[in-house]
Amino acid sequence: MKNLRNILFFYSSFTTKSGRVEYGVYCLANILLSLLALDLYRNVNLDNGKILNIFYSCLIILITFVPMQAVTTRRLRDLNANPSFVIFNFIPVLNIAFIIFLLLVKKAIVSK
Repeated sequence: MKNLRNILFFYSSFTTKSGRVEYGVYCLANILLSLLALDLYRNVNLDNGKILNIFYSCLIILITFVPMQAVTTRRLRDLNANPSFVIFNFIPVLNIAFIIFLLLVKKAIVSK
């Protein structure tokens, strides 16, 4: 229930922490919406009303951008890593490995 509350209400918060399940849900939603945007873009036809598909695909990408960066920052905070590593999301091949790493790594145990 806590994960659902975080997904619905704190999707653009950069300050809290998020676990693997919440990060996985965001990644799955991002992949599905990206596939929808690619399908819309693939069906663009300049001769009829499907020209709006370019607008819709850009809108989908823009809507998913901030929540994905926010949940990545929160996941890095959960791992006690530097949140500036979110820059790896912008490196084309490295971002896939970075997402898989964040999905698989468990929370670091810090002893004080």
